[in-house]
Amino acid sequence: MQPTLSPAPSSTVSTLSKHPFKEPKQVEALASFRTLLGPDSEKFDDGELMRFIVARSYDLAGAKAQLLASLEWRKANKVDDLPIPGANNSNGVMYAVRGWHSVPDANIESGQPNVPEHAVRLQKYMGGSCLHKWDKAGRPIYIERMGQHNVKGLAKNVKTEELVDYHIRCSEFVHSTIMPECEERFGTDDKVIDKETVIFDCTGMGFHQLHMEGLNMLRSLTDMDQKAYPERLGKLFIVNSPYVFVKVYSMIKKWLDPGVIEKIHILGKDYKSILLDHIDEENLPDFLGGSCTCSHMPGGCVPSIVMNNIKPVEKTPAPTGSMLAVPTYLRPRSSSTASANSIMDFVMPGKPKDGIYQMFSTMAHGKACEYEVVVADEDVEHEPEVIIKFRIKGIRAACEGLNFTVARFEFGEKADSGTIVVPTKFYSISECPETGDGLEVKFRAKDAGLYVLSWKPENQRGLVQMEYGVTVDGIPGEGSDSP
Repeated sequence: MQPTLSPAPSSTVSTLSKHPFKEPKQVEALASFRTLLGPDSEKFDDGELMRFIVARSYDLAGAKAQLLASLEWRKANKVDDLPIPGANNSNGVMYAVRGWHSVPDANIESGQPNVPEHAVRLQKYMGGSCLHKWDKAGRPIYIERMGQHNVKGLAKNVKTEELVDYHIRCSEFVHSTIMPECEERFGTDDKVIDKETVIFDCTGMGFHQLHMEGLNMLRSLTDMDQKAYPERLGKLFIVNSPYVFVKVYSMIKKWLDPGVIEKIHILGKDYKSILLDHIDEENLPDFLGGSCTCSHMPGGCVPSIVMNNIKPVEKTPAPTGSMLAVPTYLRPRSSSTASANSIMDFVMPGKPKDGIYQMFSTMAHGKACEYEVVVADEDVEHEPEVIIKFRIKGIRAACEGLNFTVARFEFGEKADSGTIVVPTKFYSISECPETGDGLEVKFRAKDAGLYVLSWKPENQRGLVQMEYGVTVDGIPGEGSDSP
């Protein structure tokens, strides 16, 4: 149940912020949220708390769950210990930067301090990216030549956990180094700068980029950004968007929170005037309609190995230490009951036991637990077998009436048109053992695509405790380990 907002404090503005929030709804929500958090709320600036409040549409219980889960994720993965480039260190950058005081203009280079090998390797397949100056609101601008990505090369030569680790390092750099500089240079008492403006240039994009593993990687990054870094996006401009992107976006929208969708502006060829409404001409690259060329730097404004405007960087020794644990092919669906009680389950999976992952959550009657299986083009030739296992855990709650369905969503011109349904069977509690191998449901994946597995309890009491596991030809899926 969403907490009721308590009366606003006697002051008309929030007090624990460099940029006090003044709107009554914001002040009231912050006061109630701090009461809900208790003494620990003093550790957080109002701006940070407000990002989680807005991300959860003022559902304070949901905001608290997301905030605490993100803190646990940061602690478990030692995110705060990552070596981030800044004014007081010599750490190398993860991508090109232009126009900042805290970090001189630079490109990613091999041999630089604390630049991991995978950050260098993936540059061979990225279309080019740069943190390029700032917009009229004082927000940093991130530009990515998405249409030039070698998606198949990226998926085959870079692991998902490597890409996510790289993305985290880039995000921490923007939030910890660049945004504080933006605050100092452009912030005012009434304007907080805690978001960035993003431009995706789709020039060159085609159906050759519709690669399942690559799209699965994109999903991992999208999930993480929404859960670990809520409300960090100011605006996203997608320019030179071809027909193929429109088809892909029809699927991608289902991954995004409504608040994120509102910030996305999909533009075709007539985008220059819109960009210039938000960005000064001297801060916008000339290939996007501005006047900046960054001619003093190799590769100009946005260097790209794929576009041959910069020499390839050499390979550096692999770093020591473990990567962040992120599932590659199989995972609970972020919008389903499976992840509702474990906000960060896609990066903190439960540990398997006898091939079965644990899920401890109360599933309301009629609510489905959903799970995703991505079958890549290269794997579909041998029609991999998908196996779903279930068994009761702890309290023997209502197991009679488990409803299994599987839906397949295709990309391209057939987006969302295909559906596969596994024959429905209602399993009684006697068929769902407490120990042993458990109950199995199997099917063959005869097409490449995204398979969405769904199961739900039919008993009014709901399914209190359940263990499940998903396997594709020996590849174990990631379950959630919810409290």
